[in-house]
Formats: sequence, C-alpha cells, structure tokens
Amino acid sequence: MKNKILYKIGLLCGLIPLTVGLFIFFTWWTARAFFAIDLNSFEGYGLLWTLISIPIATIGLLLVIIFAIRNYPNFIRQSIFGLSLILANIPAAYLVLVKQADLEKRAYIKIYNKNEVDDLAELKLKSNYFEKVIGELERSESKVFYYYPKYVNGRGTDRYPEVEPVTLTLKTKKHNNTVELKLLRIDKGSCLKLYIDKEFNLLTKWD
Repeated sequence: MKNKILYKIGLLCGLIPLTVGLFIFFTWWTARAFFAIDLNSFEGYGLLWTLISIPIATIGLLLVIIFAIRNYPNFIRQSIFGLSLILANIPAAYLVLVKQADLEKRAYIKIYNKNEVDDLAELKLKSNYFEKVIGELERSESKVFYYYPKYVNGRGTDRYPEVEPVTLTLKTKKHNNTVELKLLRIDKGSCLKLYIDKEFNLLTKWD
C-alpha cells in the first residue's frame, strides 16, 4: 500500500509540472497566433512555474527511484513509465524555451478589413529583406499573421532602435486596384491590431 502511494505521488510530481507548464505556454502562444494579443503576465507565470517545477520534479524522481529499488524486479514497467513521465519534463521545457525564443522574434498583426465596398484579393508584406503573401481578406473579416522585424543596426537592445520599413500591399477584388501602405512601427515580440478603412488607410483604432 505504501509503495503504491509512493508511486502515485511520484507520478503526480512529474505530471503536474508538465501539464501546467504546457498549459501556460500554449495559452500564451494561442493568444498571439490567433488573436494577436500579448499576455505579458503569462511570461512571468511561466518563469515562476519553471522555478517551482524543478523541486517538484526532483521529489517525484526520487520517489519513483525509491519505488523502483524497493520493488525490483516486480514492477519494471511501472518504474520505467514513472521515470519516463518525470524525465519528459526536461525535453518539454527545452522545446518550450526554444519555441518561446523564436516567438519573441516575431511581430503578430491582426488586420481588419473595414472597407464595406470591396474585398481584398491579396495582401502582401514587402521590405528590403523579405516578401510574404498573406492572402485574401473579405469585408468585415480579420486575419492574423506574423513576420520577423529587422532592426537596422541588427540589435534590439538599444533604447529605441530603428526598424527596417515594411510595406503592406493591398489589391482590391472588384476594381483591381493596388494600394501600398507603409506599415506602422512594430518591434520584435509585439502584437498590433490594424484596421483598413473605406479609404484604404491603416488605423490603429476603430471608432
């Protein structure tokens, strides 16, 4: 009975850090990738949970090792499963950190087509260093996309570094007109909402 309790506590010590950590990360990522919302507080939660998870996972690892030693060789499969679950926190944490570092280099934009006259047959981002096709955008619809802003001096550590200019090209569906708009400044790791009005201007606020 004591051995089973020991084993179950060890599993929980491995499962809780993994599930809570992944939940925090995917919530933060989903807000950016689908809604262009920056949940700044979740980054702090993630760091705090990482610090909390280290002792929890360590305790779980010790408990499962004790269980394995006490019950060898009767519960080999259970012991391997418990150890694998706890040790899975290491590659999971590494992948989350790598993915977060990449996401912090992106600028997420949610663009709304508030033009009630014409759909947009094509949206395209262009600059001196890249070109990205975003696709169509119908009236009263929105779309989230991202790109990697580039600082002129190659660094983002200055107080207010210069950012390479980016142009948003719009092509209307009915009238087949092409409009080029200079994209507003957006830094790495930022999220921005933009509105295209009836005059094909870019607005940061819609009244």
